[in-house]
Amino acid sequence: MSFVFGLLMILTGLAILTFGLFLFYALLPVLYALVGFDIGLLLGCSLFGDAGIIAILIGVVGAILLGVCSYGLEPYRRLLLGVSGGFLFGLSLAAVFGLDGLLGGFFGLLLAIVCGVIGGLFVTLFFDMFVIGWSAIAGAVLVMTGAHHLFPGVGLFDRAGGAVLPVVITFVLAVAGVWWQYSNMLKWIQMQPQNPSVSHTAKS
Repeated sequence: MSFVFGLLMILTGLAILTFGLFLFYALLPVLYALVGFDIGLLLGCSLFGDAGIIAILIGVVGAILLGVCSYGLEPYRRLLLGVSGGFLFGLSLAAVFGLDGLLGGFFGLLLAIVCGVIGGLFVTLFFDMFVIGWSAIAGAVLVMTGAHHLFPGVGLFDRAGGAVLPVVITFVLAVAGVWWQYSNMLKWIQMQPQNPSVSHTAKS
């Protein structure tokens, strides 16, 4: 089951890393579902110390909840994405530094709540760059976390082990994700049905 967990982490992480902003403008419910799924995976692993069926089930519940919210709370979709994206970023930040196990697993949750509040406050001001930034970083962490679960004995993917190289690789992946999304930003924004709502970041 740990193999399935790791594979799901890598696949969803790559999707968020490379197409976070595109998914918002073209396939909004899919982005919310991916974010909810990964939040559930990280929460399940952090709080229950389980990289198996419990974490995956929590991930499925998170995917369904955020996917439904993307329809039911459509007028507030940017705020919702800011909060949920910030939440995922906080969990990812705790994971990348190996801090998700502190306080019985609740440190990652507390950090996620703080980042979720900050995300909700700043998302409307710098929306496109906010989405690109958190999706690239969170996606990179998810890919590395999944790789670590697939190959637990390989230090190259063990960020919590204190080695510098895994952190450097995570950083390189995040930068690559930012570059790729930013270079395609204007093209993806044009896919939305109503261009008048394009954010100020995209217009500049």
